[in-house]
Amino acid sequence: MTAQTLFRPEFLERTKRMSGLKTDAAFAGAIGVSESVLNKARRTNVCTPAMLVGLWRAFGFQPGEICYIADDGKEEAAGATTAQTK
Repeated sequence: MTAQTLFRPEFLERTKRMSGLKTDAAFAGAIGVSESVLNKARRTNVCTPAMLVGLWRAFGFQPGEICYIADDGKEEAAGATTAQTK
């Protein structure tokens, strides 16, 4: 069972735009991560705990506004099998 916390669609770009911060370095600094961490998050769409906390501290976003949990489907399939046998 593999799960990842993924950013909601376009979340990072919308947040940067709404923040008024002009550079990636300023945006990364505001959320307490390096610019390379921000760029990796954009590439992979994975929301790390550090980014989640940073976005909450900087802008007050709640976790559900920032991201969602996606899994590989095995957990869902296992749950359906268990429910059918009970």
